[in-house]
Amino acid sequence: MSCSRKYLFLFSVVSIFLFVGIIVSASTEDELRQKIDAKNKEIQKLETEIKLYQGSIAQTGKEAKTLQIAINNLNQEVKNLNYQLKLTQTKISKKGLEIDELNISIQNTLELQAEQQTTLIEMLNQLNEIDSKSPLEAFFNYQTISSLFDAIEKNKTLELSVSELFDKLRETKQILAEKKEGAEIAKKQLLVLKDDLNDQRALEEQQKEEKAKLLQTTKNKESAYQKLLKDREKKRLALQREMDAIEDELRLLIDVNSLPSKGKGILLWPVSDVLITQGFGLTSFSVTTNVYKNNSHNGVDFRARVGTPIFAAESGVIKDTGNTDTICPGGSYGRFVVIDHSNNLSTLYGHLSIIKVTAGQQVSRGDIIGLSGNTGYSTGPHLHFTVYASNTFRMAKTNSCGLIPAGGYLNPLDYL
Repeated sequence: MSCSRKYLFLFSVVSIFLFVGIIVSASTEDELRQKIDAKNKEIQKLETEIKLYQGSIAQTGKEAKTLQIAINNLNQEVKNLNYQLKLTQTKISKKGLEIDELNISIQNTLELQAEQQTTLIEMLNQLNEIDSKSPLEAFFNYQTISSLFDAIEKNKTLELSVSELFDKLRETKQILAEKKEGAEIAKKQLLVLKDDLNDQRALEEQQKEEKAKLLQTTKNKESAYQKLLKDREKKRLALQREMDAIEDELRLLIDVNSLPSKGKGILLWPVSDVLITQGFGLTSFSVTTNVYKNNSHNGVDFRARVGTPIFAAESGVIKDTGNTDTICPGGSYGRFVVIDHSNNLSTLYGHLSIIKVTAGQQVSRGDIIGLSGNTGYSTGPHLHFTVYASNTFRMAKTNSCGLIPAGGYLNPLDYL
């Protein structure tokens, strides 16, 4: 191949890379993009339906004072979880399509990178061949002076093209790295979604089992349900008297000087959508019931539908987890988690449906430690959040309910 023909070939290849850019299978990616857009519309529709449904059940949700209300509440939770399951399944499907799209793009980029590297090597070899010749040898390769100067000019253009292609190759490598990083993130997000789906299926089964157990226990009779409520209330009051005495003593052990200074942000809100349904101490609920001694509430309650993610308020070690319903159903915190923090505070999260941590595990601020629920003594799904002085916390032995979390409690709103 003559030198001029080599130039022509190399310029043509360079033009393709500089003006076409990354070559992709347009039809395949277009099809994937259309499917992803369709999934986005499905997700948007489901989210709208869920929002409307949750708004309606928030209006009609009542304390389960009758068997029919209790059954209706459980049916509502199952229906809500069905919506959540469909939403998560659609998100999983969409994420799979996004990963496919990224994989195709990565493969196309790899092929482009290989072609760019091959062309760059050819161009560099050509430049090296020209530069290796002496001026006299270069002169005798051409029949006229004008053709020699023309070749010299093309050589300068070739050098410029090499520089441009080198920049383009570097850009391609950067794009490839970003796409690979995006694919890894998408794969991790897919694993999280699949974990969410498993949790939602477990929650749905949990609610169905609760309904079946309730119907079996009461024989679907209102009188039997009312007797069940009275028995549970009797046991709960006995437990509350024990806990009042225990926590009164433990509060005397609080060392104020060891506690962090009060202030906002010392602890993270344990739910993302913050709505306090009952505050600390004297509340409208506590003073109108005999639930709490001296009409005082030892924590803060947050609105949280069944399955709402619950976050660690601060980094620390899981001190304990458990389920008081195994010994005294409906009598205390139900499923709970306690975290011991390095700032001499400990936090308790009660009425959970699913616990996602184990005792001794290290957690970071904001980690999901469980899902909210309606276990223990609860008039509806919510999160009970208590803050203790760490030196006072212990699993206290009670006659009514076995081992129960207890301690010198503080006002959570002093630190949130």
